[in-house]
Amino acid sequence: MSTAGAPSPELRVEAHGHAPALRLVSHPAAQRYREDIDGLRAVAVLAVIAFHANPRLVPGGFAGVDVFFVISGYLLTGLILGALEEGRFSFADFYCRRIKRIFPAYIVVSLVTLALSSWLLIPNDYIFYTTSLAASWAFVSNIFFSMLSWGYFGQRTEEFPLLHTWSLSVEEQFYFLFPLLLIALFRYARKAMPSVLAVAGIALAALSQWKTGEIKSYFLLTSRAHELLVGSLTFFVLRRYPARPGALSAAMAAAGLALVVGSFMLIHKDLPFPGVNSLFPCIGAALLIAGCRSDNMVSAILRSRPMVSVGLMSYSLYLWHWPIFAILKYRQVEITLPVGVAAVAGAFVLSWLTWKFIEKPTRQNARLGFRPAILRLYMLPAALFMTVGLFSYVTEGAPQRFSGEMRALISSYSFERDLTRSCSVRAEDYKVVTLDYLMANCAFGADVPGKARVMLMGDSHAHHFKPFVDQLAKDAGLKAVYHVQGGCFPTELQVTDRHPERGPDTCQQRNADLLKLVGNFDYVVLAGFWASEPERELEKELRYVVDAIVAAGATPVIFKDNPFHEPDLSRCILYRKRGWMEAGADCHIPYREAAEAQAEYDAIVERMQAAHPRTIIIDPKKVMCDGKECLTWTDNTALYKDSNHLNTRAAQMLGDWYAARVGNPFSARPNR
Repeated sequence: MSTAGAPSPELRVEAHGHAPALRLVSHPAAQRYREDIDGLRAVAVLAVIAFHANPRLVPGGFAGVDVFFVISGYLLTGLILGALEEGRFSFADFYCRRIKRIFPAYIVVSLVTLALSSWLLIPNDYIFYTTSLAASWAFVSNIFFSMLSWGYFGQRTEEFPLLHTWSLSVEEQFYFLFPLLLIALFRYARKAMPSVLAVAGIALAALSQWKTGEIKSYFLLTSRAHELLVGSLTFFVLRRYPARPGALSAAMAAAGLALVVGSFMLIHKDLPFPGVNSLFPCIGAALLIAGCRSDNMVSAILRSRPMVSVGLMSYSLYLWHWPIFAILKYRQVEITLPVGVAAVAGAFVLSWLTWKFIEKPTRQNARLGFRPAILRLYMLPAALFMTVGLFSYVTEGAPQRFSGEMRALISSYSFERDLTRSCSVRAEDYKVVTLDYLMANCAFGADVPGKARVMLMGDSHAHHFKPFVDQLAKDAGLKAVYHVQGGCFPTELQVTDRHPERGPDTCQQRNADLLKLVGNFDYVVLAGFWASEPERELEKELRYVVDAIVAAGATPVIFKDNPFHEPDLSRCILYRKRGWMEAGADCHIPYREAAEAQAEYDAIVERMQAAHPRTIIIDPKKVMCDGKECLTWTDNTALYKDSNHLNTRAAQMLGDWYAARVGNPFSARPNR
């Protein structure tokens, strides 16, 4: 799901009747236009499209990005080095070519996705889209998307129209840095150039492997630069060893094709990536570039007219195909075989039109020099799209696009966030927590003098229950504090490998610090997405924490979890009211499914109470469910923000309901 790398903006010798766009006289390896490289582009972009249409077809199709990066590194090195050796390298010429190649098509895609997003996206999603649009024009969309907590393969990412621009930003960042490196090496260490690049590639590959456990590493140049350097080193090798027809070239081409296709079929989203696994498609691409210099069966396939035709418009194909799939999925259209075929066909039509009438004419316009190109094709569009992003942010997603009733429903999806990350932290934000720190930064509940008597700790589910606890604490006249970390159960005190993306020990250290403080409170509230934890480990760890709370003289309060739902029903009522689903569509969760999914975890919580009768259990299902179903919305108010997290308004409302219908567990002072 989600995108996998952009075809490299074209860096090649143009032939076929027009004046060459580039001559590399001193480099036979790069002198002529190579149809097989366009054929290789076709292989890569078709794999990416197939993966996005149906990941089961080509589980590793996202590795097409790695093939594109190798091609970029190979061609970019030849272009710059050839110009340097001929004494004609110019940054203005270099970036003029990049501007004329990259931005004309992307201007059109940006305008079309902006128009569709302005019509379809609700305010929070619209803010996200317009911010990603601005980030893409600032060449930092990879950094923007790296900040997503759910990562590249998360469920929501498949609805982001511009997610695929992360790879364009990687290449654009490389275009800024790599020419400077090559120029420096050319002037001061010309003979050592391949060796320096090889050492840099090895070091960066090692860094990429080391960082594969971090969600953000997928998007960053530091995790991808070694792939571009594989292409660069391929250029140096081929320059030294001219093509020789025969069995060796054929074997290299066949081995390269096997590695590339094998990577597309055998790599999958659950494997560490990029890191070492990215070297398989990269080395395969390098072998194809080397082996297809000579005539053989593989080069004949790549040079065939259909493959070359697809390769020539691969950049436009990449730009168009992902927004089509993303908008269909956002619109709740199931990608069946007919829909998928129609989507791919539409991408091909739009891509051909873009290539024929926008890409080619602009690229071949010799009168469009650097200054007019950067003004018309980059600065003015970038200013426009960044202004749109600012407007969207200032107006909170331009809600005036919707009716009053729809705005009220949409506003209920909002979620209160700790923007300072003082009390709702990420692994990298963690600092030692003290009682004074909690009182100064993380207080909520009743505004009364004296110490806090309630502490809430846990993961993102503890965070979404904070407004619930806030209502109960205010009703009971109690001050409370909280400290939560996404993905970090309040029970984790042993170092585990269950969440490698969090970084070393921050979760366990946070819980250990908080557990030292429990004796300062009357109530210690524990909440978590229990169903995502192995049952045996959860029971053992929860028992240890509850024992520690009781031993410190506090009363444990454990939330049973709210119902969760797959597929995600959180926006069902919104889509139904927008006419995207049948009017009679059932947007609630069948009670039997909810109860069965949580039965064992609820039983674990009940066993904690059996061991320590003072333990209080809060079960939100008591106010969310009857014997038939569990609510996902009520009275034009959504209860969820996604498949398992409550939104802020819902948590407040459920807290009030619980106090009124079940009773406030904080209303009686516990015996200490």
